[in-house]
Amino acid sequence: MSQQEEIDYNPWLYRFAIFTAAVVVFLIVAGATVTSTVSGDAVPDWPLSYGTLNPPMIGGILWEHSHRLIAGFTGILIGVLAIWLWVAEPRKKVKWLGMAALFAVIIQALLGGLRVLIVSTEGVQDAAIQLTGSTNIEATRIAITVAHAFLAQTILCAVFAIVLFTSRSWINAETTGLQPAEYKIRWLGVGLVATVFLQLVIGALVRHTNAGLIIPDLPLSFGQLIPPFGNLPNNPNAPFPITDAEFTIRVVLHFAHRVIAFIILGLVVYVFVKFRNLPKIGLLTKSLIGLTVIQVLLGALNIWTAKSVFSTVPHVAVGALVLANCVLLTLWAWRFYKADFNVANAQKTVGLREAEKVNLLNPSS
Repeated sequence: MSQQEEIDYNPWLYRFAIFTAAVVVFLIVAGATVTSTVSGDAVPDWPLSYGTLNPPMIGGILWEHSHRLIAGFTGILIGVLAIWLWVAEPRKKVKWLGMAALFAVIIQALLGGLRVLIVSTEGVQDAAIQLTGSTNIEATRIAITVAHAFLAQTILCAVFAIVLFTSRSWINAETTGLQPAEYKIRWLGVGLVATVFLQLVIGALVRHTNAGLIIPDLPLSFGQLIPPFGNLPNNPNAPFPITDAEFTIRVVLHFAHRVIAFIILGLVVYVFVKFRNLPKIGLLTKSLIGLTVIQVLLGALNIWTAKSVFSTVPHVAVGALVLANCVLLTLWAWRFYKADFNVANAQKTVGLREAEKVNLLNPSS
C-alpha cells in the first residue's frame, strides 16, 4: 500500500496548523515591536508582570506584556497541535516534529524569562557570572536574546513544515517528471535556508547590539563601497561613546548583514529564473522573489528613516516569511526528487522482472 493510500487528509488538522503558523508569525511581529519600541526592559519580573497578569497597559508595558500574552497563546496552540499530531497523525516523523516544536517553544519561553531576569535580578546575574565566567552581563544578555531569536525562527520553520505535511497537496503529491539537471534545486534550497537563517541571526545581533545605524548611509558605507575599517569615524564625544573595538565589531556586523542580503537576492533571482516553471516550486519561487525584493527595500528604509518602527517591524516579519518560503520550497524539491527516484527504481525493478521472465521462457537466449 502506498503512502498516499495510508494517510488520510485531515482538513481540520490542516486548518489548525495554518492558524498556528499565522500566530507564530504574529508573535515574531510582536517581538520585533518590543525591540523597535525599546520596551524589552519595561517589565522587570517574569512570568508575571509587576506581580500580576493584568498590569497597567501603558507605555512599554503595553508592548512587552502583550508580547508575553501572545507568546502564551502561541505555546498553547503549539501544545494542542503537537498532541493532535501525536494522536491522529500516522507518520512518525511528523509526530516527532510536533513534539520538537512543543519542546522548542518551552525552551523559548524560558529564554525569554531569563532575558528579563538577567537584567533585573541580582541572583540571576550572579548565577550567570558563575556559569559563564564573565562579568559582562550585557554580553550574556545579548547572547540570550540572539538565542531567543534563533529559536523563534526554528519554531517558525517547524510549524510551517507541519502545515505543508498535513496539506492535501503534500499527501496526494505525485511524481513530476523533472529533468535530472533540475534536481539541483533541492540543494539550492538547502543553501538558501541556511543562508537566510544565518542572515536572520546576524540581523538579531545587529538589532540587539544597537548596530542598526552604525553605518549611516546607503547604498554606500561611510561614503565608500567598503567601509574604511582602518579609519572608522568613531566619535569619542558621542552621547553614548563606545571603544574603537566595539565600533569596529558593530560595523562588521552591519556590513555583513548588507552583503549577505545581496547574496540572498542573487540566489533568489537565480532560482526564480531557472525554476519558475516547475510545478509547486515555481509558485514558491515567484513569491520568494517578491518577498526578498520587499525585504531589501525595507532594510534600506531602516537606514533612510533612522529605524522607524514602521520599517523595522515589517523588516523582521518579511524576513520570517522569506525563511518560511525557503523551507517550503526546499521540502517540495526533496519530495519530488524522492518521488521520482522511487518511481524510477520501481520501473527498473519491473524491467528486471520482465527480463527474468523472458529468460525463463527462452532459456537458450
